[in-house]
Amino acid sequence: MSGAAAGCFRPAWAMVLGLAVSALAQAADPVADGLTGDVGLGAVRAPVGIRGASAHVQPMPYLNFEWGPVFTRIDTLGLQLLPLGVGALELLGQYRGDGYRVPGLRTRADAIPLGLGTLQPTPFGAFGLNVLGDLGPSGGLLVQARYLARFRLGRTTVYPELGMEFENAAYVRYYAGASGADLAAGVPAYRPGAAVNPSVGLLLETPVTDRVFLHAYWRETWLGEAIRRSPLVTGRERATVLLGLAYRF
Repeated sequence: MSGAAAGCFRPAWAMVLGLAVSALAQAADPVADGLTGDVGLGAVRAPVGIRGASAHVQPMPYLNFEWGPVFTRIDTLGLQLLPLGVGALELLGQYRGDGYRVPGLRTRADAIPLGLGTLQPTPFGAFGLNVLGDLGPSGGLLVQARYLARFRLGRTTVYPELGMEFENAAYVRYYAGASGADLAAGVPAYRPGAAVNPSVGLLLETPVTDRVFLHAYWRETWLGEAIRRSPLVTGRERATVLLGLAYRF
């Protein structure tokens, strides 16, 4: 994410997978006793997308597992509260890495999203919806919708993804708006409204051994107009790439 904006996910885990791939097969049948899923290490490259900042590769833990009602989905920690449809109503906390520190610009702190969501697996793929409020400085609102499909290509499992994220005006203004110290750096004042950021993604999962899997993920996010027009933001889209190696329990 460039701390800025929206659907552009900066270092580390930031929405790398968004919704758990394993949930396509497991969300309708939560594990009652014992841990199931993937635990390993990875590295992610995502552009910051803010003037004066550069993209970099950052190591990250790869955690995508269920343990009773508790689960992790790469950037998301959750708790299944009660059954809902063919899935569950979930309490969610999320790591985004939106904050940034660039010389001359006002420092932005990371968001602290907390809220409710659900993942609904169907014979045609999984549909997810999250509503999160930022407990951090922006005080903003995020609404995330995602569709995940799944098919086999030889030994490789392929997970195409379509997504959309809404960021309200408070959230966009905090990360992409220009005021205060930004103006002293010669940046024109900018007070944006809300933004909607569509995205597409693709995950490839290939077994190395019976228990070890290689994960390769790519995600492209197109920034909403309110973010694109910001004098702080560079580019119109953001591409995130993840490589991970994990042990499957």
